[in-house]
Amino acid sequence: MQDSHKTVGVIGFGVMGASMARNLALKGYTVFGYSRTPSKVAELAVQGITPVASPAELAAQTSTVLVSVSDGPALHDLLWGKPQLLSLLSPGSLIIDTTTTSPREAVEASVRCAEAGMDFCDSPVTGGDVGARNATLTVMCGGLNEAVAKARPILECIGTKIVHVGSAGAGQRTKAVNQIAVALGIVAMTEALHFAQAQGLDVTKTLDILQGGAAGSWALSNYAPRILRGDLAPGFAASHMLKDLKIALGEALPLCDLPGTSTTAELFERLVECHPGVGNHALIEAYKSRPAASP
Repeated sequence: MQDSHKTVGVIGFGVMGASMARNLALKGYTVFGYSRTPSKVAELAVQGITPVASPAELAAQTSTVLVSVSDGPALHDLLWGKPQLLSLLSPGSLIIDTTTTSPREAVEASVRCAEAGMDFCDSPVTGGDVGARNATLTVMCGGLNEAVAKARPILECIGTKIVHVGSAGAGQRTKAVNQIAVALGIVAMTEALHFAQAQGLDVTKTLDILQGGAAGSWALSNYAPRILRGDLAPGFAASHMLKDLKIALGEALPLCDLPGTSTTAELFERLVECHPGVGNHALIEAYKSRPAASP
């Protein structure tokens, strides 16, 4: 096994995982990468990522694993389904999960890891594909103090703001809060641009005005220019946003009512049904498919 202090395994090479792996390599870590799509890792070999053929091969090289998979079931399947990563890693290993899961799924993963003598840190991120590429993500950490302390040097290679928000699952609860705010911000941006287009305004000038005043937002600055270029490809997939909103709504009941989030989830449901594969910023396509309201 390599020196565990400077070695990390990365599992999951989507938009976010691939960028995290690259940034870890740039910061001097020896990075071993595994994906169910081997070509995704092979493409990064020139950037210092060593492809491995299986989680077992990865576990033989390191005791620290950063995971970026699609959802909670995929995480659980990795840890104790197939390939049973928990049976492959040695006691004392650290698993850093950057996947967005439900808090309950994060707590279960933490319990399973503790039973195997391992540390687990649920570490969902925000900042999008741009933040992942530039290593400027914000990371919300849930877990024991010791686990978060062990994870911090690695997380500081992928993000600029690392916050320990509580025990296992707290990172995912905070991420749910984040996704509510992000999704409703996308709705605000979408309706503003949709209305501007319907009014025949110069949308580029209108966007410049909005960004300079109280209406300015991250969505307007980062997503609106993509929409105007016709670029609807994901940084962050609309289907993932829908999954995250459903997690938030599930956690809200019976504590509070979130009518805006419920409506937003319905809009994303329509987008995913009509335009699979687009980014979450492409919500305007769902509006275009709706009939105009009667006067």
